Amino acid sequence: MSIRVLLTTALILLAAAADAATPPIVALGQITTRLDRRRADLDRAFRRAVETELARVDFERVRSKERFVLSAALVRLETRSEQKRSRSSCAVSATLSYARGGALHAVIDGRAQAENAPGAAHLAELAALEAAVKSVFERLPQALK
Repeated sequence: MSIRVLLTTALILLAAAADAATPPIVALGQITTRLDRRRADLDRAFRRAVETELARVDFERVRSKERFVLSAALVRLETRSEQKRSRSSCAVSATLSYARGGALHAVIDGRAQAENAPGAAHLAELAALEAAVKSVFERLPQALK
C-alpha cells in the first residue's frame, strides 16, 4: 500500500471522528410536567414525544456556531368528555438557552386539541400532547436563527 493511500485513509478517519465528536446544536435539558394530576404514563409520553421530535429536526440549514439547551414543560392538559366525544387540549412550553452561560435565547409555545370517542379520552390526550409538542418543534429551526 502506498503512503498516499494510507494518508488519505487516515484523513478520512480523522474527519469522521471529528464529525462524531461535534456536539449537537441543541441538547436536551429538563423535561417536566406541571399538571395538577400526576400520571406516570403522561410523563413518559411527553418525554418520548419531545425526544422523538428533537431527533426529527433537520439542523442542516441552521448556521450557528452557538450550542443550545432545550427544556420543555407540559403546562396544561385538559379533557372534557361528553356523550358523543372526548375533547382534549394541551399546552407545551419550551425554552431555548445558550449552552454556554445559560442565558435565555427563545421561548416557544405549542398548543393543540384532539377529539375522540367518549371512551377513548386517553387517546385524545395523547394525540393533543403529541400535536402540541410537534408544533413547538416545527418552530425550532426559526428560533435558532
